[in-house]
Amino acid sequence: MEKKLLDYEKSIDKKVREASTAAEKTKLAEYHREMVANFQHERLIHLIITLFFVFISIMLLFIAAWAGATYSFGQEMLPLYILLGIMVVLTGFYVKHYYVLENHIQALYKYCEKLRDF
Repeated sequence: MEKKLLDYEKSIDKKVREASTAAEKTKLAEYHREMVANFQHERLIHLIITLFFVFISIMLLFIAAWAGATYSFGQEMLPLYILLGIMVVLTGFYVKHYYVLENHIQALYKYCEKLRDF
């Protein structure tokens, strides 16, 4: 997704610089609004997924803490701690992905302003 955003940002930058007539800029502005809306939808979906993973990770952390305090830290607790570790790592990757997605979409807003002020 990051590559797709970078490629789109390069192409829209080139198209904005090359657009000379008002009709070209209007058509480009409509296309850009549509693409930004698609990227915003993608961002919303990834926000929901990221929040879900954060919630599950926090719940597993509380369960592991409660189980560790109530029971012993023996072999029977190992699957819970492995699951917690996997969820924490996946949550980290989702947070990083959402961060990249958010920053690139914010960068696309400057082109909305350039196309609006032609």
